[in-house]
Amino acid sequence: MTSGSLPYSDSSLLPRIAEGDEAAFADLFNQYSGPLSRISMRMLHSEAASQEVLQDFFIKLWLNRARLAEVAAPGPWLRKVLIRECLQYLRKSALYKNKLDALPTPADSQNRAIQALSVKEIQEAVGRALDAMPPQRKLIYRMSRERGMTTKEIAAELGLSDGYVRNALSAALQTIRGFLPPIDLLPVAVILYFF
Repeated sequence: MTSGSLPYSDSSLLPRIAEGDEAAFADLFNQYSGPLSRISMRMLHSEAASQEVLQDFFIKLWLNRARLAEVAAPGPWLRKVLIRECLQYLRKSALYKNKLDALPTPADSQNRAIQALSVKEIQEAVGRALDAMPPQRKLIYRMSRERGMTTKEIAAELGLSDGYVRNALSAALQTIRGFLPPIDLLPVAVILYFF
């Protein structure tokens, strides 16, 4: 017998495999692994996935060999079962990807924290910070943020030096930061507004 010849006819392979004939199983594998591999590659578009599905396919085939005696046409039946295995693999892969995509990332957690922090809560925190400031620092902060005055304008109006006003604003912002959540959790618009 030459290496390429088959000892059993196509229709007799499955009943012999059902009886536990390992040589018949090897012949089935040699005869069908190439065509089945091409089918799985067309469906899965991945050599690794194709090999994984084929390996599982042939293992299941051997483990469930007792049922093979009832199959009349091995070729079409094997293709049908392999296609079903490929579809199942694709479904599992999609489900796995969806589960991975649904896992919260640190960025998602940060975004949720930002969304949970309402503007009202931020305004209340700033209000508490302002109440804790000395009167002149509070006045300088309000002139800067509420009236939009520059440090030079504030200094001129209050009769203070520009450097003193800048230092007072810096101290006011430091006080406000102490009442707010960490700066990296705040939206950019809020940071720009208050700082």
